[in-house]
Amino acid sequence: MKKIIILLVAIAAFAFTAKAQTFHVPENYTLKEKADYAKYEEDVIKGIDWLQDTPWALEEQKRMETNAFLMKWIQGSPSVNIEINNSVAKMTEKNPQLIMTFMGGFTKYALQNKSAFDKNKANQAGVKSVIDKYVLETDHKNNSLLNKLTKIDKEGKLADWMASDFNKTK
Repeated sequence: MKKIIILLVAIAAFAFTAKAQTFHVPENYTLKEKADYAKYEEDVIKGIDWLQDTPWALEEQKRMETNAFLMKWIQGSPSVNIEINNSVAKMTEKNPQLIMTFMGGFTKYALQNKSAFDKNKANQAGVKSVIDKYVLETDHKNNSLLNKLTKIDKEGKLADWMASDFNKTK
C-alpha cells in the first residue's frame, strides 16, 4: 500500500512539473497594432493557465515575467475590457496576487467566447478562478469574503451570488 501511495505522489509531481513547463513567456513581443494582440492570444491563455496551476512559491522570476506579459497584453487589448469593482477589490485586498488571477479568468473567458461574449459570465469566470486559486494556495492570507465564496461555490450557488451580490459588495 505504501508503495502505491509513493508511486501516485511521484506520478502527480511529474505531471505537475510537465504541465508547468509547457508555457514559455514570449520574448521580444510587440504589442502595438490590433493584429499584434491577436497573434499572442494562445500565449495569453497558456500564461493564464500556468499562473493558475503554479503555486505562488514556485518560479518567482517566471511568474513576474508572465504577469508583466499578461498585464501589458490585457491593458492594450482591443478585445478585452475588464472592470475591477468593489467585490473584486475586497477579494484581492489581502492577497494582491489574486487580482491577476481574476483578470486571467475574465480574459480567458473573453478569448474563448468571442462570438457569444457575456460580461457577467466573464466576471463569474474571473471570480471562479480567484476561488480556485485561493483554495489551492496554502499560504494565502485569510479573506472572509473568499471563505464565504468558497462555500457558495461548493454548494453550486456561485451564479446566484454573482447575480445578486457581485455588484453590491461594499
